[in-house]
Amino acid sequence: MQTDSIVITGVGLVTSLGRTAEETWQNVLARRASLGPMPALETPAPDDKGGYQAVDLPEDFGAGLPREARYLRWTLQQALESAGVSGKLPYDPARCGYVLGTTLHGMRAGGLFLRSNDFNQLKTFLAGNVLQLAAADLPLRGDAITTCSACSSSLGSIALAVTLLETGQLDLVIAGGYDTVSEYAYGGFNALRLVADGPLRSFARDRRGMKLGEGYGLIVLERATDARQRGIMPMTTIAGCGESADAHHLTQPDPQGRGAAAAIAGALNRADLKPGEIGLVTAHATGTPDNDAGEYAAFATVFGDHLPGLPVTAFKTHVGHTLGGAGAVELILSMLALRDQTVPACANVTTGDVEFAGLSLAVDRPRPAVISNTLNTSLGFGGANTCVVLSSPNRSAKPKSRSRREVCITGIGLILPNAIGVDAFRQLLESSNTIECDTGPIDESLYLHLLNARRVRRMSTYVKLSLAATAMACTDAGFSEQSPLLSDCSVLLGSTHGSASYCVDYYRQIVDSGFVAANPLLFAEGVPNAAAAHLSLMLGIKGACQTVIGSRTAGLDALRLAALRIASGQWNRAIVGAAEEYLPLINEGYRNCGLYSGTGINGFAAGSGAISLILESREAMEARGGKCHGCVGTGASVQMTSDTAIDGIASLIARLPTPATIFSSANRTWIDRAEELALRKSKSTAAMRQLYGRLPEIFSVGPLASVAAGLLQNAPAPFGVLCCGYDGVVSAIGMVPLA
Repeated sequence: MQTDSIVITGVGLVTSLGRTAEETWQNVLARRASLGPMPALETPAPDDKGGYQAVDLPEDFGAGLPREARYLRWTLQQALESAGVSGKLPYDPARCGYVLGTTLHGMRAGGLFLRSNDFNQLKTFLAGNVLQLAAADLPLRGDAITTCSACSSSLGSIALAVTLLETGQLDLVIAGGYDTVSEYAYGGFNALRLVADGPLRSFARDRRGMKLGEGYGLIVLERATDARQRGIMPMTTIAGCGESADAHHLTQPDPQGRGAAAAIAGALNRADLKPGEIGLVTAHATGTPDNDAGEYAAFATVFGDHLPGLPVTAFKTHVGHTLGGAGAVELILSMLALRDQTVPACANVTTGDVEFAGLSLAVDRPRPAVISNTLNTSLGFGGANTCVVLSSPNRSAKPKSRSRREVCITGIGLILPNAIGVDAFRQLLESSNTIECDTGPIDESLYLHLLNARRVRRMSTYVKLSLAATAMACTDAGFSEQSPLLSDCSVLLGSTHGSASYCVDYYRQIVDSGFVAANPLLFAEGVPNAAAAHLSLMLGIKGACQTVIGSRTAGLDALRLAALRIASGQWNRAIVGAAEEYLPLINEGYRNCGLYSGTGINGFAAGSGAISLILESREAMEARGGKCHGCVGTGASVQMTSDTAIDGIASLIARLPTPATIFSSANRTWIDRAEELALRKSKSTAAMRQLYGRLPEIFSVGPLASVAAGLLQNAPAPFGVLCCGYDGVVSAIGMVPLA
C-alpha cells in the first residue's frame, strides 16, 4: 500500500459572513461584524444573547427542504463546482462518496414533531435522511456516512475521509460538516452557562463564553496524482491528522490540555513536521474560560519556545461556534490564509486583553506573513480532539510503503433480547424459538452488574448498554478494565438513534416551557457521541473516539472504517460497537413509514440491545498473547436509487470474497425482497441467512450481531454480512472465522 498526498480540490462554505468561502474570507479580513439576532431560532433567544446565523440563500433555492438540508445542498453543489466535477464525475460514481460530521443533524424536525404530533416531520430527522435529501440528484454513489464527535465532528470526518482515500476505498470524497440554527443546541449550551452575554472574546482575561453560530463547510478530497491527471491544480494538501481523547470529563476539558496536545503532536508526526515549521495556528478558541485555558496549555506543551513567535487566530470571533461544522469551516479559512500568506486578525480582542503569557494572538488587523503550514484544532464534548495540518499544494507525501495488516476480532460482548453474553447467544442461535412481537427494553438488572452502578446512574439507556457490552467484550478479549493496553485504543461506534429517550425528554421540556426548562444533564448525555466519550472515561482510552450516526448501516460502517485504520497501521486496536434503545415513539415513526408493525407481519417487530467487538492487528494481539475469533475482510458501501437498488446491492455482494453464507438484513419489509433479488442477480452461490426472527429489529446492532453469529458458528467458513438502510445506503463486509 503506497501512500499519495491527499489534497483539497474544491470547497463549499456558508457562514454568517457569506454564501461562499471567498465572501466569508474577505469579510473576515475586513473584520465585518455578523453577530446579531437569530430569527431562524424556533424559540427567541434572550436579550443580548444572539449569535451568528448564516446569511440567507436565494428564496427559490431548495424550496420546501428543511433548513439544514437546504443549506447543505447549496454547499455541496458549490464544493463540486469548485472542484470542477459538477457535471460528470471523473471517477466511477461508486468510488465517490461522502463523510460528513454533525452534532444535531435534523434536530429541528424533532421540534416540529413535538409541536404537531405529525410523524411525517420525523422523516427528515436522522442524519442519513438529511444527507439523502441534500445530495439528491448528485452523482456520487459510494459511501454516505455521517459521524459525530461533538464539536470536533467535521475535522473527525475529514480524518476518516483521508483514510478512505489512502487505503484506496474511494477516489473522491466530500468531507466536512454542518449544524443549523437550533433551539435544541441553544437551550443546552445556555443551560450549561456557556453562552456569553456579550461578544465572543477568545483567550481574553474577561472571556465569558461562546456564541452559537451556523455554518456549513465542505471540502472535496482526492489523491494528488489523480487530481493532477485530470488537470486540476490542488488548493492545498492535507499533510497530517491527529486524534485523541482526554479521558477526563464529559463536558469539561482536561485543564492541562494533555489530550489536545496529543492530537496536535499526532498531526505533526503524520505530517513529518516539527513544531517550528507551523506558520499559523487556528485555535478552537470557544471563548469559554476552561476550554481556552486547556487549549493554551496544549499549545505551550507542544510548541514550547516556538509559541511566542507563532501567530494564533480564532475564527469563532468572526463566525461564532458552528458546532459540528466548526472544524471544516475554520479549516477552509485557514486554507485561504495559507493561499494569501496572510495572518487574519481576531475580532473583539486586543493585545492587552490576552490572558496567557507567550500567546501571540493575532489582533488589530490582518498582516502578511510567510506561511508554509497551518494547524487547526477542534475540541469537542467528551474530550474528543482532532487536529489537521495543511501544507502547500505542491508538498509531496513522505514515501511510506505499508503492507495490509491482518485485523483480528479478539473480544465479543452482547446484550440482546434473551441472550446476555456469548454463551446465551450461542444457545439462541441453536434454538428453534422465534420472535413474533416487540421484545421491548432489556431489564437493566441483567447487565448493570457489569458496571459501576453509582457511575452510570445518570446515563441514558443507550450509554449503559454500550458500556456493559464493551465490559463483556474486554473480558472476553482478556483485558482488565484498567489495562494500560487500552490507553492507546480507539473507539468507533455506530447508532441509528443514540440516546433517543434523553433527547425526547430534554426537547419536550423546551417546547413546553421554553429555554428556562432546558436540562443540562439531559443535553450533555444526549449528544450522539456520548457512549464513545463514556467509554473513554471508563477505560482510560486516549485514542480517537467517534460515532457513526443516523443510519441502519451505522454499526457495519463503523466496523469497516475501524478495520481500515488498523489494516493500514494507523491504529493497533479499537472498540467497535452499536447500541439501540427501545422507544415506542421511534416505533410509531417507522409505523408511519410503513416499516413497523410490532408483530413481524408486514413490518418489523422492534427491540433493544448492544454489541461490542474488540479489534486488534494480529501483531498487537500476538504480542499480548490474545486469541482470535476471526478476521475482518474487505467491505464497501454504495447508495441505492429507486432505479438501481437491486444492481447496487448485487454489486456489493459480488465484491465479497466468495462467502459460503451471507447474513442478510431482512426484517419483513421491502428489504427482504430487494436483498433476495440482488443475491440472484449477483449469481453468488452463497446461502442467504438472516437473524431476524431470532432477534427483533435492532437497527445498527443487527449487522454486528450477524458478524458475531458468523464468528461463533459451529462449522467455521468465510461469510459476508449485508445491510440495507432506509436512507438508501447499503453496506457489506466479508469475514473469516477461525476454528
